[in-house]
Amino acid sequence: MSSPDRMRLRRLLLKSLPMGAMPVAALSGLAQAAEHGASSRPISLVLPFPPGGSVDIVARQLQPGLKAALGQTVVVDNKPGAGGLIASSNVARAKPDGTTLLMAFDTHAINPFAYKNLPYDTFRDFTPISQLVRFPLVIAANPAVSASNVRELVELAKSNPNGVRYASSGIGSLNQLAAEALGTEAGVKFLHVPYKGGGPAVQAVLSGEVDVFFSSYAAVQAHVAAKTIKVLGVTGTNRIKQLPQVPTVAEQGFKGFEAYSWIGVFGPANLPADQVTRLHDAFAASIRQPKVVEALTAQGFEIAVGTPAELGQLVRREHDKWQAVARKANIQFE
Repeated sequence: MSSPDRMRLRRLLLKSLPMGAMPVAALSGLAQAAEHGASSRPISLVLPFPPGGSVDIVARQLQPGLKAALGQTVVVDNKPGAGGLIASSNVARAKPDGTTLLMAFDTHAINPFAYKNLPYDTFRDFTPISQLVRFPLVIAANPAVSASNVRELVELAKSNPNGVRYASSGIGSLNQLAAEALGTEAGVKFLHVPYKGGGPAVQAVLSGEVDVFFSSYAAVQAHVAAKTIKVLGVTGTNRIKQLPQVPTVAEQGFKGFEAYSWIGVFGPANLPADQVTRLHDAFAASIRQPKVVEALTAQGFEIAVGTPAELGQLVRREHDKWQAVARKANIQFE
């Protein structure tokens, strides 16, 4: 459809609907969708992990606002496995028409050095759209673990080599690298037990299958309130307001220690510039809605919307930082 035809269709669509028939945001979204030739096609928001983890929590909060802003049905499509490779490959192969998007986790920047033969190129096969949130991790422990803080966890590991088991949301995840970075700095070794996402990892802590999990606060919030999980430390530069009594890892003697997870949205390579702008604006508007901001910040997320270029720079910066950590810790991913 040519640009003049799309504009005419947009005007006709807006004129054909009586005032008050639907919210202004929905009217605008329908008009935009018509202008971009996508009114009848749902958007598949592909997630690299199963329900229950941080990416899924953010996606579900955004879903209604995205539908209104874009005038299209937005389907959350969980494709867990292989540290995010299955979901990422699905999007990398998709047609660049704005209907298949990847809501990526921090693993997106880590996978290039965690996996020898990626089925895609992280830096060439995706179009950055926007970072959405970032958040520090909390060191969540089973209440039966004798340690009550990070220092005591380190001493426990020293007294029982490989006896402290930590979960991760998959090989090459940030929660693996953060745990290994702490172990390297403290001169101890923790035993890694990978799972297929944050949800299963939390369940492993609850059951006592593992001792700790470097988790988002959102994923363990209810369990912390129920006292079925305790928090030993926070990996950010500051304490989180939900747990003001829990010191950061840096405060507990590991100066400069910092680890932030992040979530961003990408399309396939060669996504047209007008689609990038349209999608960026829709995601930015959706995550800045007061109810969404309130819900996400209450769960420990920091709203961190940025430009497409800034998201691309974040991926490169995080890749370089954590690759250096992996080399120092001599982590063998495969």
